[in-house]
Amino acid sequence: MSLFELSDFERTGNIDLDVHFTELDSARRSVNQLAKQALKTIQIFTPDLEYDIYTGNFCDKLLAMARGNRHAKIQILAFESTSAVSRGHPLIRLAHELTSVIEIRIPAEEYQQTNIAFMVADRSGFVFRRDSKEFDGILNPDCKYRAGKLAEIFMSAWEHAEIDPQSRRLSI
Repeated sequence: MSLFELSDFERTGNIDLDVHFTELDSARRSVNQLAKQALKTIQIFTPDLEYDIYTGNFCDKLLAMARGNRHAKIQILAFESTSAVSRGHPLIRLAHELTSVIEIRIPAEEYQQTNIAFMVADRSGFVFRRDSKEFDGILNPDCKYRAGKLAEIFMSAWEHAEIDPQSRRLSI
């Protein structure tokens, strides 16, 4: 599935559990809720690690997941991380601490031509925003069909992505 095949995404699969949000606080609560329910994998597709959304309690939930499951894997695709590094983004710090659990990559150019942002947990729940510059989106904690579609998109981009040198810890 291509990134560009999402035209009817909001109307497919189990829509009964969809929770629509339109504000920053709701977007933040949605990613926190999804991170809290995740047991093994989290995949995040974001333009710049979105400091306003992926911060605070969110990183605590990632840490709890990593400590609770030795097979935990957190994969992040971010188009650009320079500003996150310079701001001291908690996700960057956490990636430095949990190098075997968290990996941040830069997607190939073709995947950077979209405005979508999303997070998938265990291929069963997701948060999706059609426009990463807006806080308008959907949380569905249990829709394997749409979460699976987003995970497919993510893995396709992941396979063609490069390790983000900004997010790696430098050891001397």
